[in-house]
Amino acid sequence: MSDTQEQAQGVRAALVRGRTAVDTFTTKWLSQGNVTWSEETATDLLLMAVHPELSYVSFTRYEESRVGADWLWWFVDSASHEAFGVLVQAKNLKKKGQRWHIDYNYNNGNQLGSLIRASDLLQVPAVYALYCGDAIYRRELWCDQDHDAVMCTHHPRAGVSVLPAMLAAYLNGLYPNDLVAASLHAAVPLEDLTTWKKQPWFHVGVVQDDAVRDLLMRPQQGARLVARRLLKVLTDYRARQFAVTTNHLQSRLDLDDAVFTGGLPDDRGHYLRPHFPHVLRGMRRSLPLYVRQALETRRLPEGPEFEDLAGMAVACV
Repeated sequence: MSDTQEQAQGVRAALVRGRTAVDTFTTKWLSQGNVTWSEETATDLLLMAVHPELSYVSFTRYEESRVGADWLWWFVDSASHEAFGVLVQAKNLKKKGQRWHIDYNYNNGNQLGSLIRASDLLQVPAVYALYCGDAIYRRELWCDQDHDAVMCTHHPRAGVSVLPAMLAAYLNGLYPNDLVAASLHAAVPLEDLTTWKKQPWFHVGVVQDDAVRDLLMRPQQGARLVARRLLKVLTDYRARQFAVTTNHLQSRLDLDDAVFTGGLPDDRGHYLRPHFPHVLRGMRRSLPLYVRQALETRRLPEGPEFEDLAGMAVACV
């Protein structure tokens, strides 16, 4: 086994520890008669459990009134040093009586809008970290979508799952009565982000750039694998929306350190942004200087794009 493979396995093991820590916390919290748990506390426990494979630094300059403070996560390829960044906000899967709920409309939808706008400023994709409780908590949640094996709602790895924010906004309008099950079905378990899974790829016909097609069609590892996993979720649901576009307009990323600078399909479907540029803008040739400085100084970088950031976390994959 190569050093890169060992490092990737170490990160995955750390993410398993993080998910297990959150599962343990939510189980104990609910067993004491509480209704729901703190998203911020769950995030703190997750980050403590994944250390030292993930280095992190927390900041204090964010709005205390917000639910699920934003975290900037970077996955750094230990071989190529390429880096992929995502802006993460926590959301709880809630049960009120017999009804399940996930509040993407918090603060009249302003939180979701703020998350997307912040990701635009940071030039990374936006995702939700869904804290879903343990399998016992989810046992009465039913999903009627197709599954290869275990129901996603009962899956032991689903306790901490990742869902692109643009897909969350789309599902929010599409599944008003089954939003929780639809979100959990679409989301990727956190620990699976760094694990290769061979899957058929839809929607490739709109991709003209050879580098982007290579990302989609060939096995990946490290930072590119994380980017691919998130992009796959969005393209799969884009293919279900309506006939795939025949519009071959291509976007360019105006970023000096972007790995994929051109040939990105401008198709957006029902999403808030074109999904290829939204995800692949987070793929950089190296870890940004401001991230390295923040980890060293333990201080928030200057600039309006960082004002509401609760912290940063970095993993070498």
